[in-house]
Amino acid sequence: MLPVSRRLFMGGTLATLAAAGIGSNAFAQGGPTLVIGTKLELNTLDPHFFNGFPQGSSHSVIFDALLALDSELRLIPGLATAWRNIDPLTWEFDLRQNVKFHDGSAFTADDVIATLERVPKVPNSPNPFTQFSRSIIGSEKLGDHKIRFKTATPTPTLASDLARVFIISKKHVAASTADFNNGAAGAAIGTGPYKVAEWVNGQQLVLTRNDAYWGAKQPWAKVTERVIKGDAGRIAALLSGDVDAIDEVPTLDIPRIKQDKRFTVTSGTSATVQYIAMDAARDVSPFISAKDGQPALLGNPLKDKRVRKALSLAINRKLIVDRILDGSAVPASQFLPSRFDGTSAKLKVDPFDLDKAKALMKEAGYANGFKITLHATNDRYPKDKDIAQAVGQAWTRLGLQVSVEALPGTVFFSQATKQEYSTFMAQYGTEDASIGPRALVHTPGGIYGTANRTRFSHTDIDAAIEKAQAEMDPVKRKPLVQAAIEISMEEQAIIPIFHPNAEMASKANVVITPRPERRFNALMMKPKA
Repeated sequence: MLPVSRRLFMGGTLATLAAAGIGSNAFAQGGPTLVIGTKLELNTLDPHFFNGFPQGSSHSVIFDALLALDSELRLIPGLATAWRNIDPLTWEFDLRQNVKFHDGSAFTADDVIATLERVPKVPNSPNPFTQFSRSIIGSEKLGDHKIRFKTATPTPTLASDLARVFIISKKHVAASTADFNNGAAGAAIGTGPYKVAEWVNGQQLVLTRNDAYWGAKQPWAKVTERVIKGDAGRIAALLSGDVDAIDEVPTLDIPRIKQDKRFTVTSGTSATVQYIAMDAARDVSPFISAKDGQPALLGNPLKDKRVRKALSLAINRKLIVDRILDGSAVPASQFLPSRFDGTSAKLKVDPFDLDKAKALMKEAGYANGFKITLHATNDRYPKDKDIAQAVGQAWTRLGLQVSVEALPGTVFFSQATKQEYSTFMAQYGTEDASIGPRALVHTPGGIYGTANRTRFSHTDIDAAIEKAQAEMDPVKRKPLVQAAIEISMEEQAIIPIFHPNAEMASKANVVITPRPERRFNALMMKPKA
């Protein structure tokens, strides 16, 4: 896309469009174009390979799920127009008719069955989608546009779970991840509002509008998602006119962008928690040992709840939010911000209390502390390395000998999944209050604990989660979910730090509507009227 200064010199009507911020190739594409600069590095077009933020953001413009979510994380129709719970083990979904895949083939129940058949067969997934489909033990086609699911156990979250699983064509049930990654010539054929035109791993995704889309027509004829990982690079691209919108705006740059009438800053609450996971499962943890010159440790300190609570109390969340994130976050007490339905109103943010933290360490037998390494990403989340360093400094004041190792996300997640760390910092986003406990802190195995990379295990937490998961009545289930959240935090299964805000900026003629999920895509943007 040409910079604004050059577009203004193109004659006639085309110059008028350019001055309005609409791409210079508008006529060739049949409408305005959009170029966004994003930190989210898409590394696959396979919608079932990695349940991660970049994938969920980009894949949702190519593929549809049976259900979708509104801005308050409430379920709304997607490829299913209606759904009902017949009995505790049976669900039925009415499917949308007259829907076409990008290749022109008709969408039917066969495609849903093929999708659910493929999900558990995708190898080497760092965070698999089986967590959303594993409870289904049978799929019965009741016609081309009606399907029945049988579950192994009562699964009240099945509808919201299936909102996370994108539907593919039955033609590609046997396709490999490499087949999907073959760009426009590959298997990445969905029913969504945009088609894949080009994809370069880690660089850019080019999309063209699907004019046969079953839903509302999208305003952009062509969309380019350009990966610009560096904060300075994204800011420069916006200011020069090379892109129309950017995400992850550094908080220090927000005031100057707001003062420039060419641009608009948009902020939204995120249904995401930045947290610390702790290896409380093993008797010996790889990055925990006695401090230099001290006798060897007896066991793994993280197995003691008092130590885990001390690590939480030593963190000044407000200081991190105010000084490192410049207010662009909210200190966290649980898995989701308390504004969302199903969260606990009883839980309060752990206060910064170094004296109490030290007292707990002494009570647990670790008055002299120990040596520990905190692992984190250095390219995944805003200020991720800086936040990890701040936590390391806090734990040092507690009396620990702390090292912080920040790694590229591609390395970090692979190693974390292999349980190679003692403590690590990451983010997790959910669309249902019950999913965080179920995925992050339940003992791994079966349909639970799919994102529990430290293999944390606690029988009382497991029992509370399973009790909530077995209750089909939503009124009765809500307090059970809250109880599961509360015991998870009482046992300090993870250390929640904060809920980040999403900070985005765009040209003044592009309107962005924030999403609570971590998303940054064309579906959130439209030309200003």
